[in-house]
Amino acid sequence: MKKTICTLFCFTVVFCIFPVTTFANDFNNRAISAFQELRKLNDEWTSAFLSRDSAAQSEKGKLLTDHKDNEFAYILRSLPEEYCSDPQMDVLREFMKTLVSTANSGDEYPTYVFAELYACDPDRVTKEILSLTPDEKNIVVENLGYGFKNITYKIESLPNYRELIEKLENLKSKVRTDKKGD
Repeated sequence: MKKTICTLFCFTVVFCIFPVTTFANDFNNRAISAFQELRKLNDEWTSAFLSRDSAAQSEKGKLLTDHKDNEFAYILRSLPEEYCSDPQMDVLREFMKTLVSTANSGDEYPTYVFAELYACDPDRVTKEILSLTPDEKNIVVENLGYGFKNITYKIESLPNYRELIEKLENLKSKVRTDKKGD
C-alpha cells in the first residue's frame, strides 16, 4: 500500500507540478528572448536609418514589424498574467530595458502592460526602477505614469488603488529629485 501511495505521489509531482514549472520557465525564456530580439532589431533599423541605407532600412523595418506584430505582441498580451502569477525579476529587467530602448517608437501598449505589472507588484517594480541610471529612470517612470493613467479603468477597483497612486507619485518625485542632483 505504501509503495502504491508513493508511486501515485511521484506520478503527481512529475506529471502535474513539473509541467507547470516548465511552462513558466518556457514563457520567461521566450519573453526575454522576444525583448532582446526587439531591441536588436530596433537598433539595426536605427543604424540603417542613420546611415541612410534605404535597402537595409526597408529590410530591417520589415523584420522589426513582423517581430512586433507576432512574438512581441503575444508576449505583451500574456505578460501581466504570467508576471503577476510568478514575478520574475529577469523578465522585468529585460522588459524595462526594452521600454528604454524603444521609448520613441510611439507604441503605447507596452506602457499599459508596464502599468499592470506595477499594479500587481509595485514594490519590486519600484526597486528595479530605482536601480536604473538617471536617464533610464526618467524614461521608465514617464512610461509608467502614462500607462497607469490609461489603465485606471482596469485597476481603480483594486483595494490598494490609492496606495498605488501614492507610491507612483513618490517614485516620480524621487526620480525628478535624482535627475536634478546630476
